[in-house]
Amino acid sequence: MNKLEAANHYIEKNKGTVKNRPYFHFTPEIGWMNDPNGFSFYKGAYHLFYQHNPYDVVWHNMHWGHATTKDFVNWNYQPVALANDKIYDANGCFSGSAIEKDGKLYLLYTGHIDPNIGFEADETQVKQYQCIAVSEDGVNFEKHENNPVISEKELPEGYMICDFRDPKVWEVHGVYYCVIVVRNSERRGEILMFKSHNLIEWTFYSSIFQMKYEDHILLECPDFFHIDGKDVLVFSIMPCDPEYKEDVANKTAYAIGKLDYVEGRFIVESEGLLDYGPNFYAPQTTEGENGERLLIAWMQRWNQATPPKDFAFNGMMSLPRELTIKDNCLIQQPVKTIENYFKNSKLYENIQVNENEEFHLKNSKTAHIKLIASTSETNQFLIELNKSEKKSTRIKVDVEGATISLQSDYSDEDQIVIKDVTGTLDGDLTLDLYIDLYSIELFINSGEKVLSFTSYEEKGNEISIRGISSTLIKKVVYAPFEKCE
Repeated sequence: MNKLEAANHYIEKNKGTVKNRPYFHFTPEIGWMNDPNGFSFYKGAYHLFYQHNPYDVVWHNMHWGHATTKDFVNWNYQPVALANDKIYDANGCFSGSAIEKDGKLYLLYTGHIDPNIGFEADETQVKQYQCIAVSEDGVNFEKHENNPVISEKELPEGYMICDFRDPKVWEVHGVYYCVIVVRNSERRGEILMFKSHNLIEWTFYSSIFQMKYEDHILLECPDFFHIDGKDVLVFSIMPCDPEYKEDVANKTAYAIGKLDYVEGRFIVESEGLLDYGPNFYAPQTTEGENGERLLIAWMQRWNQATPPKDFAFNGMMSLPRELTIKDNCLIQQPVKTIENYFKNSKLYENIQVNENEEFHLKNSKTAHIKLIASTSETNQFLIELNKSEKKSTRIKVDVEGATISLQSDYSDEDQIVIKDVTGTLDGDLTLDLYIDLYSIELFINSGEKVLSFTSYEEKGNEISIRGISSTLIKKVVYAPFEKCE
């Protein structure tokens, strides 16, 4: 039995042990999951691949898991797409992307070689190569005989092959491009662009984005796309070396501007964060069925408390988000199909909550709550979620200070603070909360800013709004997820 057959056999035999999944966030069929890979729309369905260890709930032995969906709630698990069974990917099939060509689905991924994996790192022995796998049906993949297709031969001097990964591929007028992150000789992150006419033969094109030496940043999981007349680069940030881990937080950022294909450089017009929470990393985008740009991310962090081992899974994805640009900022809203599963909504209007007064919503661990507050008649209030006798997750809204913060008794994270939060043109502040068993996703003013939070602790189910000072909530719409009713 080869490694791919062994993985699928193990999953089939043991998948029944998985329990306590969230209701509307994607989780692996069994085992560990991190980065989304190969996110694409192919042959009438959305395909999501992901970094996957089917054998345990910890990172190791990276395969590519695979699932398909049409609505991002109901998922069909597919056989494991890639296993680390070749010399060039012997220690892991790391992250990458997908593209359709001539009716076939091509995966461009990083093959990882590290003879000391699991022991003390020796980067002089680590190599990361870019490889191709091809499928005619979107399920069964064949690794290309010319792998690796991008290696030391294509990588210019001054860059380190030990940190050279996560290719994102796209096509323009019959020419294929990909961006790949790399560590330069100063040990900082850059994004390189490569070019191909057939997806197999690649040449280095240019370095399009570089981190400053003094910022101590290494990059991961780049993405590139064009929407609303602008080009967008997305990338995840991590410390370039362990000594900077206290100074550099893992997060995901974006840059809006223009990619000059002639000069081979990205001209930055504006920059921002995709998510203000600690549990959002390695996002990947695809063009949707109707031409929209959709994004999904791993909603976890490397050092957070994990689910109990008897859950038999570890890791989940964010809600897919539809992206647009407004005032040179990236706007994110939950994919529209998710709303079909929040029904039996209840409307509350003109809720006056004075200091230390509480307004209680229907108890639930899963719901979508839309709240509209009048900024002219409101100063500070608190939304309490997951309330039990002793614990809760608290979202504090300070209209005068233009901040929204989150702090939870279910996590050891410090308070998360989002600054410069203002009302919309009509003077209202709109909050959309998506609450699942282990997560909260908060969309502010229809996605101008977003915050994700996860915790696998058992939680209470009480929801309330408490006044810190006199508060007028103009409208609250509470809609439970239908599978929970």
